[in-house]
Amino acid sequence: MHKHLKELLKEVKQDHSPTLAVAAGQDEETIQAVNRARKENVCKVTLIGNKDTIQEVSQKNKIDLNSITIIDQKDTTKAVEDAVKLVREGKADFIMKGLVKTSTYMKKILDRKYGLLSTEGLLTHVAVMEIPSYPKLLLISDAAVIPKPTMEQKLKMIEYAVEIARALKNKKPKVALISAVETISIKVKSTVDAAVITAMNKREQIKGGIIDGPLALDVALSKEHCRIKGLESPVNGEADILIFPNIETANTFYKSTVLLANATAAAVVAGTTAPVILPSRADDDDTKFYSIVLAAKLASKKIYHE
Repeated sequence: MHKHLKELLKEVKQDHSPTLAVAAGQDEETIQAVNRARKENVCKVTLIGNKDTIQEVSQKNKIDLNSITIIDQKDTTKAVEDAVKLVREGKADFIMKGLVKTSTYMKKILDRKYGLLSTEGLLTHVAVMEIPSYPKLLLISDAAVIPKPTMEQKLKMIEYAVEIARALKNKKPKVALISAVETISIKVKSTVDAAVITAMNKREQIKGGIIDGPLALDVALSKEHCRIKGLESPVNGEADILIFPNIETANTFYKSTVLLANATAAAVVAGTTAPVILPSRADDDDTKFYSIVLAAKLASKKIYHE
């Protein structure tokens, strides 16, 4: 497993250069992020948006547009439609949101006839975190899409996260199913779900990773805490993937590590026919850039489903 996002960047530069379609890509932050990706040879870029604004922002920031394709589309909804169409037609390999409402962007992604939803029909958010105090990259799900995942949805979340971990050179990722405690309580649904999923993994009904749960966060991430608590777990404080019981806990973990632990994140939406980047307005430059790097890597690995 990679320890740093820069290792992923180096690897992506050696792969073929995929094309990124940016929907409503006329805001300064987006243009700077995709320009950095272009300069680092991560991907080719097509901006769909207000051409006049794109040129004005680029001139202000001294960005060379000669190697960036621009499709003039002032209507943001149509810009998303055009970006999705480019991916569907194979003229782009992945897609990113620019200056457009998330609801508008996701509505077009989710369109069953003209969008990018896979036949499996479940979208989930997977973030790859580089946390200075943790010795390797850590994947988490789901911090942005599924509010309260069912057991069936958790199985898909695990599947997608394991696929992404394997694309990052982790052949047998350790998956921790997070709850408040390590004991199973009928009153705490997340512990019951975790116990069932763990049993399924032991019986090889779920393959590709080593799964254990329920696990509190400390024993998922610390060998010392496992030792102190006398807990025997195949994850043993070395989790590669954290599956959270709900969006509140995942989102809190994500934001806490970024704000208080100086983490850098890269994130994509899985469950689509091509990588989808859903940046937040609060994401810093590195998060947006490394999300592009991650999506470019996944596009080159062809792990996404029809």
